[in-house]
Amino acid sequence: MKLFHNQWVLLTFGLIGAGLLFTGCSTYTVEYRKRPEYYANWGGDVPDRVVREDGTVVLYNLDPDEGDPEASVEPPRSPWIEKEDGSIEIDARTPEEMLAVILQCLQSKRWDVMWDQVLAEQTRLAYDSQAEGRDAFKIDMERKRVTMARTINRMIAGLGTHEVVMDSAGPNTLRIRLWPQTVREAKLKIKELILVEEGFGIRLAAVK
Repeated sequence: MKLFHNQWVLLTFGLIGAGLLFTGCSTYTVEYRKRPEYYANWGGDVPDRVVREDGTVVLYNLDPDEGDPEASVEPPRSPWIEKEDGSIEIDARTPEEMLAVILQCLQSKRWDVMWDQVLAEQTRLAYDSQAEGRDAFKIDMERKRVTMARTINRMIAGLGTHEVVMDSAGPNTLRIRLWPQTVREAKLKIKELILVEEGFGIRLAAVK
């Protein structure tokens, strides 16, 4: 879940390049990536090699200067993918990308996208345990929409500064919090988010 930029559109996160490997009659894609510094904050082992569901092999380098010098550099990717049929696909692979996705959901009131692709499974189950379930979540988001957006905007603006702290909150769990003085001065009601790793992506577990 160096490297923080104030504008999420620049979040390439150390992507060095991608190439195609051929084995017999099969073809698969290999992506070479620098190992982001935030990995040290996750409470869990980080593999050097990951195979995604689509067969893409991601190789992380211990040395950020290592990589395939012959690989071509790809343009920045977006974690918010709009398809031709109007549906949205979320592919947030870093905490910074997930912050941008959550903010987009809040601004566009895409509670369906947030429920299906942003919330952690444990959080959805907690809402489902209530009589209203998904409706309770929508009501909660309508009530917290402005306060959450203010906090996340401040987090995105403060990435890479002392105002934003990322630390482990347990195995495969990351806490993103604002400096207490920032919370007081900006009079923010929400001061931290809890993210968890699920599958090959990141999900929102809680806001506090």
